[in-house]
Amino acid sequence: MGAIDILLYGMGGGLAAELVGFWKLRHTSRSELPEYLRSWFYWGVTLPMIGLGGGLAWLYSTSDVSLNPILAVNIGASAPLIIGVFAGQTPTIPPGRVD
Repeated sequence: MGAIDILLYGMGGGLAAELVGFWKLRHTSRSELPEYLRSWFYWGVTLPMIGLGGGLAWLYSTSDVSLNPILAVNIGASAPLIIGVFAGQTPTIPPGRVD
């Protein structure tokens, strides 16, 4: 499997992870859809997250990890989910001393 294949499979996994959010909205009427779906900011973050899935799968492949298509999709899907968990758990930093 070539680098482009790995990148595309990883991006497919990232897209699948993002589609889960839309799947949760499937019973929502059009008038009740969240406002953020119409935001350029939302799409400006979502599209790079999908690309991040492909990038992470590609990084695995450059680290001499043998990838097949399902593993590349799995890695791609995990990337946005892992980043989401990290972003939701920002550690608190105590204020420093000023002398």
